[in-house]
Amino acid sequence: MEASATIVAVASPPGHGLRGIVRLSGTASLPICGLSLDLPAGVVPCVLPWNGSSALAVVSRAPRSFTGEDCVELLLPGHPALLEDAVRACIARGARAAEPGEYAARSWLHGKRSIDEAEGIALAIAATSDAQLRAAQRLQRGEAARAVDDARDGVATLLALVEAGIDFTDQEDVVAIGGRALADRLGPIVMSLRALHATPVAGAIERPAPWVVLVGPPNAGKSSLFNALLGLERTVASPHAGTTRDAVPEPIFVGGQEVMLVDAPGIESPRTALDAAMQEQARQAIARAAVIVRCVPPGASVPEVASHELIVHTKRDDGGIAPPGTIATSAHRGHGLDALRAGIAARLGSAQASESAEGAALLPRHRAAIDAAIDELEAAATRACEGGASLPDAEFVAAHLRAGLDALGTIGGSVTPDDVIGLVFARFCVGK
Repeated sequence: MEASATIVAVASPPGHGLRGIVRLSGTASLPICGLSLDLPAGVVPCVLPWNGSSALAVVSRAPRSFTGEDCVELLLPGHPALLEDAVRACIARGARAAEPGEYAARSWLHGKRSIDEAEGIALAIAATSDAQLRAAQRLQRGEAARAVDDARDGVATLLALVEAGIDFTDQEDVVAIGGRALADRLGPIVMSLRALHATPVAGAIERPAPWVVLVGPPNAGKSSLFNALLGLERTVASPHAGTTRDAVPEPIFVGGQEVMLVDAPGIESPRTALDAAMQEQARQAIARAAVIVRCVPPGASVPEVASHELIVHTKRDDGGIAPPGTIATSAHRGHGLDALRAGIAARLGSAQASESAEGAALLPRHRAAIDAAIDELEAAATRACEGGASLPDAEFVAAHLRAGLDALGTIGGSVTPDDVIGLVFARFCVGK
Protein backbone atom coordinates (compact mmCIF):
# COMPACT_ATOMS: atom_id res chain seq x y z
CA MET A 1 0.00 0.00 0.00
CA GLU A 2 1.35 3.42 -0.98
CA ALA A 3 0.55 5.47 2.11
CA SER A 4 1.15 8.89 0.50
CA ALA A 5 -1.49 8.63 -2.23
CA THR A 6 -5.05 9.89 -1.88
CA ILE A 7 -7.38 6.91 -2.05
CA VAL A 8 -11.04 6.59 -3.03
CA ALA A 9 -13.69 3.87 -2.81
CA VAL A 10 -17.43 3.35 -2.48
CA ALA A 11 -18.04 3.12 1.28
CA SER A 12 -21.74 2.23 1.32
CA PRO A 13 -23.13 -1.33 1.04
CA PRO A 14 -23.45 -2.91 -2.41
CA GLY A 15 -26.69 -2.48 -4.30
CA HIS A 16 -29.25 0.29 -4.70
CA GLY A 17 -30.15 2.69 -1.92
CA LEU A 18 -31.52 6.16 -1.28
CA ARG A 19 -28.00 7.45 -0.63
CA GLY A 20 -24.51 6.17 -1.35
CA ILE A 21 -21.10 7.22 -0.04
CA VAL A 22 -17.86 7.75 -1.93
CA ARG A 23 -14.98 8.16 0.52
CA LEU A 24 -11.62 9.83 -0.14
CA SER A 25 -8.65 9.97 2.23
CA GLY A 26 -5.38 11.79 1.70
CA THR A 27 -3.91 15.24 1.24
CA ALA A 28 -5.64 15.81 -2.12
CA SER A 29 -9.13 14.75 -0.96
CA LEU A 30 -10.56 18.28 -0.86
CA PRO A 31 -9.07 19.57 -4.15
CA ILE A 32 -10.21 16.44 -6.00
CA CYS A 33 -13.78 17.22 -4.93
CA GLY A 34 -13.43 20.90 -5.85
CA LEU A 35 -13.26 22.02 -2.21
CA SER A 36 -10.91 24.59 -0.72
CA LEU A 37 -8.01 23.41 1.43
CA ASP A 38 -9.04 26.07 3.96
CA LEU A 39 -12.42 24.46 4.50
CA PRO A 40 -13.03 23.42 8.14
CA ALA A 41 -14.52 20.10 9.18
CA GLY A 42 -18.25 19.77 8.73
CA VAL A 43 -21.02 19.05 6.24
CA VAL A 44 -21.08 21.34 3.22
CA PRO A 45 -22.90 21.39 -0.13
CA CYS A 46 -20.61 21.09 -3.11
CA VAL A 47 -20.72 21.06 -6.88
CA LEU A 48 -18.85 18.09 -8.32
CA PRO A 49 -16.17 19.42 -10.66
CA TRP A 50 -16.39 16.52 -13.10
CA ASN A 51 -20.07 16.82 -14.02
CA GLY A 52 -21.45 19.91 -12.26
CA SER A 53 -24.00 17.97 -10.19
CA SER A 54 -24.77 18.79 -6.56
CA ALA A 55 -23.76 16.67 -3.58
CA LEU A 56 -23.21 16.86 0.13
CA ALA A 57 -19.64 16.53 1.38
CA VAL A 58 -18.75 15.43 4.91
CA VAL A 59 -15.31 16.89 5.53
CA SER A 60 -12.93 15.61 8.24
CA ARG A 61 -9.58 17.31 8.68
CA ALA A 62 -6.31 15.69 9.72
CA PRO A 63 -5.49 14.52 12.30
CA ARG A 64 -9.04 14.37 13.69
CA SER A 65 -10.44 11.85 11.23
CA PHE A 66 -10.80 8.08 11.09
CA THR A 67 -7.63 7.68 9.04
CA GLY A 68 -5.75 10.61 10.58
CA GLU A 69 -5.71 12.28 7.13
CA ASP A 70 -7.94 14.78 5.36
CA CYS A 71 -11.09 12.89 4.41
CA VAL A 72 -14.13 13.68 2.30
CA GLU A 73 -17.27 11.57 2.13
CA LEU A 74 -19.50 12.45 -0.81
CA LEU A 75 -23.19 11.70 -0.24
CA LEU A 76 -24.66 10.88 -3.62
CA PRO A 77 -27.79 9.18 -5.00
CA GLY A 78 -27.39 5.50 -4.18
CA HIS A 79 -27.30 4.05 -7.70
CA PRO A 80 -24.24 1.77 -8.14
CA ALA A 81 -23.45 3.17 -11.60
CA LEU A 82 -23.44 6.77 -10.32
CA LEU A 83 -21.18 5.84 -7.41
CA GLU A 84 -18.73 4.04 -9.67
CA ASP A 85 -18.73 7.02 -12.06
CA ALA A 86 -17.78 9.25 -9.13
CA VAL A 87 -14.94 6.89 -8.17
CA ARG A 88 -13.62 6.90 -11.75
CA ALA A 89 -13.80 10.69 -11.87
CA CYS A 90 -11.83 10.96 -8.59
CA ILE A 91 -9.18 8.60 -9.98
CA ALA A 92 -8.96 10.72 -13.15
CA ARG A 93 -8.33 13.76 -10.93
CA GLY A 94 -5.42 12.14 -9.07
CA ALA A 95 -6.81 9.66 -6.56
CA ARG A 96 -6.04 5.93 -6.46
CA ALA A 97 -8.52 3.11 -5.91
CA ALA A 98 -8.30 2.00 -2.29
CA GLU A 99 -7.11 -1.53 -1.57
CA PRO A 100 -9.05 -3.83 0.78
CA GLY A 101 -8.67 -2.65 4.37
CA GLU A 102 -6.59 0.38 3.40
CA TYR A 103 -8.69 2.91 5.31
CA ALA A 104 -8.29 0.91 8.53
CA ALA A 105 -4.59 0.37 7.74
CA ARG A 106 -4.05 4.12 7.43
CA SER A 107 -5.90 4.62 10.68
CA TRP A 108 -3.41 2.24 12.34
CA LEU A 109 -0.40 3.82 10.61
CA HIS A 110 -1.39 7.25 11.91
CA GLY A 111 -1.92 5.99 15.46
CA LYS A 112 -5.71 6.35 15.38
CA ARG A 113 -6.43 2.65 15.95
CA SER A 114 -4.58 -0.27 17.44
CA ILE A 115 -4.04 -3.37 15.34
CA ASP A 116 -6.70 -5.14 17.45
CA GLU A 117 -9.20 -2.37 16.71
CA ALA A 118 -8.42 -2.65 13.01
CA GLU A 119 -8.90 -6.43 13.12
CA GLY A 120 -12.12 -5.91 15.07
CA ILE A 121 -13.46 -3.86 12.17
CA ALA A 122 -12.76 -6.73 9.78
CA LEU A 123 -14.44 -9.21 12.14
CA ALA A 124 -17.49 -6.97 12.45
CA ILE A 125 -17.81 -6.85 8.67
CA ALA A 126 -17.52 -10.64 8.42
CA ALA A 127 -19.79 -11.41 11.41
CA THR A 128 -22.62 -13.82 10.67
CA SER A 129 -24.19 -13.88 14.14
CA ASP A 130 -24.87 -11.55 17.05
CA ALA A 131 -22.23 -13.36 19.13
CA GLN A 132 -19.57 -12.81 16.49
CA LEU A 133 -20.52 -9.14 16.25
CA ARG A 134 -20.24 -8.74 20.03
CA ALA A 135 -16.83 -10.43 19.93
CA ALA A 136 -15.68 -8.00 17.23
CA GLN A 137 -16.89 -5.07 19.29
CA ARG A 138 -15.04 -6.33 22.36
CA LEU A 139 -11.88 -6.71 20.29
CA GLN A 140 -12.25 -3.11 19.09
CA ARG A 141 -12.60 -1.99 22.71
CA GLY A 142 -9.23 -3.54 23.50
CA GLU A 143 -10.43 -6.39 25.71
CA ALA A 144 -7.77 -8.75 24.36
CA ALA A 145 -5.08 -6.33 25.53
CA ARG A 146 -6.68 -5.91 28.95
CA ALA A 147 -6.85 -9.70 29.33
CA VAL A 148 -3.04 -9.89 29.47
CA ASP A 149 -2.43 -6.62 31.34
CA ASP A 150 -1.72 -8.25 34.71
CA ALA A 151 0.57 -10.89 33.19
CA ARG A 152 2.47 -8.31 31.17
CA ASP A 153 2.91 -6.02 34.19
CA GLY A 154 4.03 -8.96 36.34
CA VAL A 155 6.63 -10.11 33.83
CA ALA A 156 7.92 -6.55 33.37
CA THR A 157 8.36 -6.20 37.13
CA LEU A 158 10.25 -9.49 37.39
CA LEU A 159 12.43 -8.53 34.42
CA ALA A 160 13.23 -5.25 36.13
CA LEU A 161 14.29 -7.10 39.28
CA VAL A 162 16.50 -9.49 37.31
CA GLU A 163 18.13 -6.69 35.33
CA ALA A 164 18.65 -4.74 38.52
CA GLY A 165 20.87 -7.56 39.72
CA ILE A 166 22.84 -7.39 36.47
CA ASP A 167 23.30 -3.67 35.93
CA PHE A 168 22.81 -1.90 39.26
CA THR A 169 24.55 -4.00 41.88
CA ASP A 170 26.44 -0.90 43.04
CA GLN A 171 23.23 0.75 44.18
CA GLU A 172 22.43 -0.20 47.76
CA ASP A 173 18.69 0.42 47.32
CA VAL A 174 18.37 -1.99 44.39
CA VAL A 175 17.67 -5.53 45.53
CA ALA A 176 17.88 -8.30 42.93
CA ILE A 177 15.61 -11.34 43.04
CA GLY A 178 16.70 -14.90 43.77
CA GLY A 179 16.09 -17.82 41.46
CA ARG A 180 13.60 -19.69 43.63
CA ALA A 181 11.63 -16.53 44.42
CA LEU A 182 11.51 -15.66 40.73
CA ALA A 183 10.19 -19.09 39.80
CA ASP A 184 7.54 -18.88 42.54
CA ARG A 185 6.30 -15.54 41.19
CA LEU A 186 6.32 -16.75 37.60
CA GLY A 187 4.10 -19.74 38.45
CA PRO A 188 0.82 -17.81 38.94
CA ILE A 189 1.51 -15.71 35.84
CA VAL A 190 1.92 -18.82 33.68
CA MET A 191 -1.22 -20.35 35.21
CA SER A 192 -3.24 -17.23 34.41
CA LEU A 193 -2.02 -17.31 30.79
CA ARG A 194 -2.92 -20.98 30.48
CA ALA A 195 -6.41 -20.25 31.80
CA LEU A 196 -6.81 -17.41 29.31
CA HIS A 197 -5.62 -19.64 26.47
CA ALA A 198 -8.23 -22.27 27.41
CA THR A 199 -11.09 -19.75 27.37
CA PRO A 200 -13.46 -20.23 24.40
CA VAL A 201 -13.08 -17.59 21.74
CA ALA A 202 -16.13 -15.33 21.71
CA GLY A 203 -18.23 -15.79 18.60
CA ALA A 204 -16.34 -18.87 17.45
CA ILE A 205 -18.67 -21.25 15.63
CA GLU A 206 -18.09 -24.96 16.02
CA ARG A 207 -21.39 -25.73 14.28
CA PRO A 208 -23.52 -23.27 12.29
CA ALA A 209 -26.82 -22.10 13.72
CA PRO A 210 -29.43 -24.82 13.08
CA TRP A 211 -32.25 -24.08 10.66
CA VAL A 212 -35.85 -24.11 11.87
CA VAL A 213 -38.02 -24.17 8.75
CA LEU A 214 -41.70 -23.26 8.59
CA VAL A 215 -43.38 -25.40 5.94
CA GLY A 216 -46.92 -26.00 4.78
CA PRO A 217 -49.31 -25.36 1.90
CA PRO A 218 -49.69 -21.88 0.41
CA ASN A 219 -51.62 -19.42 2.59
CA ALA A 220 -51.14 -21.58 5.69
CA GLY A 221 -50.09 -18.59 7.81
CA LYS A 222 -46.35 -19.31 7.70
CA SER A 223 -45.29 -15.73 6.97
CA SER A 224 -47.52 -14.30 9.69
CA LEU A 225 -46.13 -16.81 12.19
CA PHE A 226 -42.58 -16.05 10.97
CA ASN A 227 -43.09 -12.31 11.58
CA ALA A 228 -44.68 -12.94 14.97
CA LEU A 229 -41.73 -15.03 16.15
CA LEU A 230 -39.27 -12.39 14.90
CA GLY A 231 -41.24 -9.53 16.40
CA LEU A 232 -41.09 -7.52 13.15
CA GLU A 233 -42.61 -7.46 9.67
CA ARG A 234 -39.80 -9.23 7.81
CA THR A 235 -41.90 -10.90 5.09
CA VAL A 236 -45.12 -9.92 3.37
CA ALA A 237 -48.11 -11.72 4.86
CA SER A 238 -51.03 -11.84 2.42
CA PRO A 239 -54.28 -13.76 2.10
CA HIS A 240 -53.22 -14.54 -1.47
CA ALA A 241 -51.29 -17.76 -2.03
CA GLY A 242 -47.75 -17.67 -3.39
CA THR A 243 -46.62 -14.43 -1.75
CA THR A 244 -43.45 -16.04 -0.38
CA ARG A 245 -41.27 -16.93 -3.36
CA ASP A 246 -37.91 -17.52 -1.63
CA ALA A 247 -36.73 -19.26 1.51
CA VAL A 248 -36.25 -16.28 3.85
CA PRO A 249 -33.86 -16.89 6.79
CA GLU A 250 -33.58 -14.68 9.89
CA PRO A 251 -31.67 -15.33 13.15
CA ILE A 252 -33.64 -15.53 16.39
CA PHE A 253 -32.90 -16.80 19.90
CA VAL A 254 -34.72 -19.87 21.16
CA GLY A 255 -33.96 -21.27 24.60
CA GLY A 256 -30.93 -18.98 24.89
CA GLN A 257 -29.38 -20.23 21.62
CA GLU A 258 -29.34 -18.63 18.19
CA VAL A 259 -31.17 -20.47 15.42
CA MET A 260 -31.98 -19.56 11.83
CA LEU A 261 -35.73 -19.29 11.36
CA VAL A 262 -36.72 -19.85 7.73
CA ASP A 263 -40.00 -18.97 6.01
CA ALA A 264 -40.19 -21.41 3.08
CA PRO A 265 -42.45 -21.09 0.01
CA GLY A 266 -45.74 -22.97 0.21
CA ILE A 267 -45.57 -26.62 -0.83
CA GLU A 268 -47.71 -27.38 -3.89
CA SER A 269 -47.52 -28.96 -7.33
CA PRO A 270 -45.66 -26.59 -9.66
CA ARG A 271 -47.46 -25.28 -12.72
CA THR A 272 -44.81 -22.93 -14.11
CA ALA A 273 -41.03 -22.64 -14.15
CA LEU A 274 -41.30 -20.03 -11.39
CA ASP A 275 -43.36 -22.45 -9.28
CA ALA A 276 -40.74 -25.15 -9.82
CA ALA A 277 -37.97 -22.79 -8.67
CA MET A 278 -39.99 -21.90 -5.55
CA GLN A 279 -40.52 -25.59 -4.74
CA GLU A 280 -36.79 -26.24 -5.15
CA GLN A 281 -36.11 -23.44 -2.62
CA ALA A 282 -38.50 -25.12 -0.20
CA ARG A 283 -36.93 -28.57 -0.71
CA GLN A 284 -33.42 -27.22 -0.09
CA ALA A 285 -34.53 -25.52 3.11
CA ILE A 286 -36.27 -28.67 4.35
CA ALA A 287 -33.18 -30.77 3.59
CA ARG A 288 -31.06 -28.43 5.72
CA ALA A 289 -33.54 -28.13 8.60
CA ALA A 290 -32.72 -29.31 12.10
CA VAL A 291 -36.37 -28.75 13.05
CA ILE A 292 -39.35 -28.57 10.71
CA VAL A 293 -42.44 -26.68 11.86
CA ARG A 294 -45.41 -27.93 9.82
CA CYS A 295 -48.05 -25.21 9.69
CA VAL A 296 -51.60 -26.59 9.47
CA PRO A 297 -54.33 -24.05 8.67
CA PRO A 298 -57.94 -24.51 9.87
CA GLY A 299 -59.73 -27.32 8.06
CA ALA A 300 -56.55 -29.02 6.82
CA SER A 301 -55.68 -32.59 7.75
CA VAL A 302 -52.85 -33.23 10.20
CA PRO A 303 -49.90 -35.01 8.53
CA GLU A 304 -47.71 -37.61 10.15
CA VAL A 305 -44.45 -36.17 11.39
CA ALA A 306 -40.93 -37.31 12.16
CA SER A 307 -39.15 -36.87 15.48
CA HIS A 308 -37.58 -33.55 14.44
CA GLU A 309 -40.90 -32.05 13.31
CA LEU A 310 -43.60 -30.04 15.07
CA ILE A 311 -47.27 -29.70 14.15
CA VAL A 312 -48.54 -26.14 14.59
CA HIS A 313 -52.18 -25.20 14.06
CA THR A 314 -52.14 -21.67 12.66
CA LYS A 315 -54.77 -18.93 12.56
CA ARG A 316 -56.39 -20.07 15.83
CA ASP A 317 -57.52 -16.57 16.71
CA ASP A 318 -60.39 -17.99 18.77
CA GLY A 319 -57.89 -19.56 21.18
CA GLY A 320 -59.04 -23.10 20.47
CA ILE A 321 -57.24 -26.04 22.07
CA ALA A 322 -54.94 -28.06 19.82
CA PRO A 323 -54.92 -31.87 19.74
CA PRO A 324 -52.36 -33.58 22.00
CA GLY A 325 -48.80 -33.30 20.74
CA THR A 326 -49.55 -30.22 18.62
CA ILE A 327 -49.49 -26.47 19.27
CA ALA A 328 -52.25 -23.96 18.54
CA THR A 329 -51.04 -20.50 17.53
CA SER A 330 -52.43 -17.14 16.56
CA ALA A 331 -49.89 -14.81 14.98
CA HIS A 332 -52.46 -12.01 15.14
CA ARG A 333 -53.07 -12.35 18.89
CA GLY A 334 -49.70 -13.80 19.90
CA HIS A 335 -51.23 -16.99 21.26
CA GLY A 336 -49.06 -20.10 21.50
CA LEU A 337 -45.77 -18.42 20.55
CA ASP A 338 -44.05 -19.25 23.85
CA ALA A 339 -45.20 -22.86 23.58
CA LEU A 340 -43.87 -23.00 20.04
CA ARG A 341 -40.47 -21.63 21.12
CA ALA A 342 -40.31 -24.22 23.89
CA GLY A 343 -41.23 -26.97 21.44
CA ILE A 344 -38.50 -25.86 19.03
CA ALA A 345 -35.92 -25.79 21.82
CA ALA A 346 -36.94 -29.30 22.90
CA ARG A 347 -36.64 -30.63 19.35
CA LEU A 348 -33.26 -28.98 18.84
CA GLY A 349 -31.58 -30.56 21.86
CA SER A 350 -27.90 -31.04 21.02
CA ALA A 351 -28.42 -29.70 17.51
CA GLN A 352 -28.10 -26.14 18.81
CA ALA A 353 -25.20 -24.12 17.55
CA SER A 354 -22.09 -24.44 19.68
CA GLU A 355 -21.19 -20.79 20.00
CA SER A 356 -19.44 -18.94 22.79
CA ALA A 357 -21.03 -15.52 23.09
CA GLU A 358 -19.15 -14.36 26.16
CA GLY A 359 -15.72 -15.90 25.77
CA ALA A 360 -12.43 -14.08 25.40
CA ALA A 361 -12.06 -11.69 22.48
CA LEU A 362 -8.96 -13.51 21.22
CA LEU A 363 -7.73 -14.03 17.70
CA PRO A 364 -5.53 -16.95 16.53
CA ARG A 365 -2.48 -14.68 16.60
CA HIS A 366 -3.28 -13.82 20.23
CA ARG A 367 -3.31 -17.49 21.14
CA ALA A 368 0.00 -18.03 19.33
CA ALA A 369 1.49 -15.11 21.28
CA ILE A 370 0.25 -16.56 24.57
CA ASP A 371 1.76 -19.93 23.66
CA ALA A 372 5.11 -18.28 22.91
CA ALA A 373 5.00 -16.29 26.15
CA ILE A 374 4.24 -19.41 28.20
CA ASP A 375 7.18 -21.26 26.63
CA GLU A 376 9.59 -18.41 27.39
CA LEU A 377 8.36 -17.88 30.94
CA GLU A 378 8.59 -21.59 31.72
CA ALA A 379 12.14 -21.61 30.34
CA ALA A 380 12.97 -18.65 32.58
CA ALA A 381 11.48 -20.40 35.61
CA THR A 382 13.45 -23.58 34.89
CA ARG A 383 16.76 -21.70 34.68
CA ALA A 384 15.90 -19.68 37.76
CA CYS A 385 15.17 -22.81 39.83
CA GLU A 386 18.56 -24.22 38.94
CA GLY A 387 20.16 -21.27 40.75
CA GLY A 388 18.38 -21.86 44.03
CA ALA A 389 18.49 -18.80 46.27
CA SER A 390 20.87 -17.01 43.88
CA LEU A 391 20.53 -16.32 40.16
CA PRO A 392 23.81 -17.22 38.42
CA ASP A 393 22.23 -17.33 34.93
CA ALA A 394 20.61 -13.92 35.28
CA GLU A 395 21.41 -12.89 31.70
CA PHE A 396 19.78 -16.01 30.23
CA VAL A 397 16.77 -15.66 32.54
CA ALA A 398 16.41 -12.01 31.54
CA ALA A 399 16.54 -12.99 27.85
CA HIS A 400 13.67 -15.48 28.32
CA LEU A 401 11.66 -12.92 30.29
CA ARG A 402 12.21 -10.28 27.61
CA ALA A 403 11.12 -12.72 24.88
CA GLY A 404 7.99 -13.59 26.86
CA LEU A 405 7.29 -9.92 27.43
CA ASP A 406 7.70 -9.19 23.73
CA ALA A 407 5.21 -11.96 22.88
CA LEU A 408 2.64 -10.49 25.27
CA GLY A 409 3.42 -7.07 23.85
CA THR A 410 2.03 -8.14 20.48
CA ILE A 411 -1.34 -8.38 22.24
CA GLY A 412 -1.35 -5.66 24.83
CA GLY A 413 1.28 -3.23 23.63
CA SER A 414 5.04 -3.50 23.93
CA VAL A 415 7.02 -2.80 27.07
CA THR A 416 10.22 -1.05 26.04
CA PRO A 417 13.60 -1.34 27.75
CA ASP A 418 13.05 2.21 29.00
CA ASP A 419 9.84 1.08 30.69
CA VAL A 420 11.77 -1.69 32.45
CA ILE A 421 14.46 0.78 33.53
CA GLY A 422 11.69 2.96 34.93
CA LEU A 423 10.44 0.05 37.03
CA VAL A 424 13.98 -0.45 38.35
CA PHE A 425 14.43 3.13 39.45
CA ALA A 426 10.89 3.38 40.79
CA ARG A 427 12.14 1.16 43.62
CA PHE A 428 14.83 3.62 44.67
CA CYS A 429 14.40 5.74 47.76
CA VAL A 430 13.39 9.37 47.25
CA GLY A 431 16.52 11.46 46.72
CA LYS A 432 18.66 8.60 45.50
